[in-house]
Amino acid sequence: MRKLFLLILFLSPFGIKACECPPLELISKDLCSQYDVIFYGRVDSIIPCNTKGIGTAYFTVINLYKGSAQKQIILDYDCTSSCMMSFAKDEEWIIYSMYQHFDLLTVNLCGHSRKKPAKGSVDFYQAASQRSFEEENEFLKNSMGLQGFASVNKLNEQQKELQPHNVQPSALNKLWLLLASLVVMAGIYLISKKYFRNGK
Repeated sequence: MRKLFLLILFLSPFGIKACECPPLELISKDLCSQYDVIFYGRVDSIIPCNTKGIGTAYFTVINLYKGSAQKQIILDYDCTSSCMMSFAKDEEWIIYSMYQHFDLLTVNLCGHSRKKPAKGSVDFYQAASQRSFEEENEFLKNSMGLQGFASVNKLNEQQKELQPHNVQPSALNKLWLLLASLVVMAGIYLISKKYFRNGK
């Protein structure tokens, strides 16, 4: 039975594809410029995958290294494809995230984000990052510095600046525009009337 299952799996047109990420460069100050918000934080809670294959993780930020963010951050991540990520409550991560639009931060498996290994366990991220979790945290602290947390009002102002604006003129300006339009139309009417009269 096991051989039959393996044969069906092997011959299946729906092959299981592994996530293929390009080799990661050693994180540097220049590479940090590719990301919008970088922080070291702890997972508070998770919302399971939605119908679009997106999960949501709620973090408490311990150290903010780059970007404008509050103490609590919400991240969206892929949770169904071969490049899906996985978060669990109370895990600690260094997160390198980008804005998808306005205030929606996203993180992906092929970026530099890494989980703090449990005591005594192997740090699978160290081979790619060439630093231990603690060394990378220290590097970010020294090269980027610690940033202050943004207030809600400041974030709202930033979001308003990013959003498209549809500024309407005031009532007085609308009246002046209407009067100017009427004067222009009257001028065009008088000129065209005079022109046609002379043409006759």
